[in-house]
Amino acid sequence: MPALRFDPNSLAWIGLRLTVLSTRYMGPVNALLEHDQGLSRDDVTVTICLSITKATSAQEIVRYTGRPKNSVSRAVASLEERGFLRRHADESDRRSSRLSLTARGRRIFDRIATCFVERDGLMLEPLSPQERRDFNRLLNKIATPSADWPERG
Repeated sequence: MPALRFDPNSLAWIGLRLTVLSTRYMGPVNALLEHDQGLSRDDVTVTICLSITKATSAQEIVRYTGRPKNSVSRAVASLEERGFLRRHADESDRRSSRLSLTARGRRIFDRIATCFVERDGLMLEPLSPQERRDFNRLLNKIATPSADWPERG
């Protein structure tokens, strides 16, 4: 089988282009938040999930983000230790804890959100207003079922 050649106009290599775009988008955000706030990538992920999704447990955050359980667990412990989140007993499942951000955690989310808004502006700059709406709609259409993709394959 011949090697696939890269053609930016083809449907091949979408994953590669998404990876490159994601690295260019998130690299500076992660570096800034690590330097300024001492937040790891997973600290940021957990904080965002507790702010903008209905996720309230580590298990739900793992399912939503696809991050490894141990990475999310470490981030939850770190954020709790630093006073950014608190755990509450889950009355319906004693083995699980419900997570919520503290006031300090909500302030750190505001800082994180500012970084994302700035990067979004750079990423979307080449698109017209209609293309931005279309991109957002298509991204949601792809992202929503991705939580059910198999882990391997």
